[in-house]
Amino acid sequence: MTLPPLHLLRTFDVAARHLSFKKAATELHVTPSAVSHQIKQLEDLIGMPLFLRVNRGLRLTQAGLFYAEKVAGGMEQLHKATQQLSQRFGRPVLRASILPFMAAELVIPSLESFQRQHPDIELRIETSVQNADFDSGEVDVAIRFGLGDWPGLASEKLSGIIGSPVCSPAYAREHDLSGIEDIRRCKLIGLPADARDAWKLLVEKAALEDFTPQHTLTVDSLLAASRAAEQGLGVGIGVFPLMSPLVDSGRLVTPFNIWVPVPEGYYLVWRSEDRDRPDIHAFSEWMREQFGSLPLPHGLKMSEIQLS
Repeated sequence: MTLPPLHLLRTFDVAARHLSFKKAATELHVTPSAVSHQIKQLEDLIGMPLFLRVNRGLRLTQAGLFYAEKVAGGMEQLHKATQQLSQRFGRPVLRASILPFMAAELVIPSLESFQRQHPDIELRIETSVQNADFDSGEVDVAIRFGLGDWPGLASEKLSGIIGSPVCSPAYAREHDLSGIEDIRRCKLIGLPADARDAWKLLVEKAALEDFTPQHTLTVDSLLAASRAAEQGLGVGIGVFPLMSPLVDSGRLVTPFNIWVPVPEGYYLVWRSEDRDRPDIHAFSEWMREQFGSLPLPHGLKMSEIQLS
């Protein structure tokens, strides 16, 4: 039997996955009639039906079920081989998923040094607060906030974290902020859900009695929280050392000499099978350098945080 053309196998793979010619057409950027025509071509070539048309829907025949599994595996192997071809024999392209705030305040401002050190690596950055999907094959490395335990992925810790209140210089002057007791008359900016207990921990450490922190504004990302604090909308939790550039530039201040350790950290993650890729090692080393150059507030050192 002659091997069917690759474009027919691709159409069959997508149609079998969706069990819908309409949805397959959307993914393939063709018309549903074109999908139907190509499936008919494929069925004629192999001499047997692959789909049953039932109740205005589709169902795979037994032959279709068998073939769909094999074709899907073959398409995945072709996709991986194409990626590996580029990685091994072409100019290295490193696709990195980075948290928006980190990209804006740390990575992109320092990117010239990476390009200077590694002119042979093309770095492609996408920003998202959602965890990158490594199964899709669309990303090589990602920076995640967490404890470093992501099944199926290798990880390396880039930095520990502490939380300390931050606000704009104007807000600190206007409210005459000098001691942590002054927090009682401040508007508080809520952090993303992953750090929702930060204010509670700060209040407990400060031993503020009869005070339950209430957010007057809650945002869904660290980038939004920092912008809200810069605009004088209240006091937020600064995540350090990541927010050190904002303090160094005078965009934010740390009005209270108090901080709490955060159990999570920032990690670089990648597929376990990519552990020997030189471009990933280069990016990991460079990111550690960037975090290592950032100071902590209140004269703290990360070694003190780790021991606390």
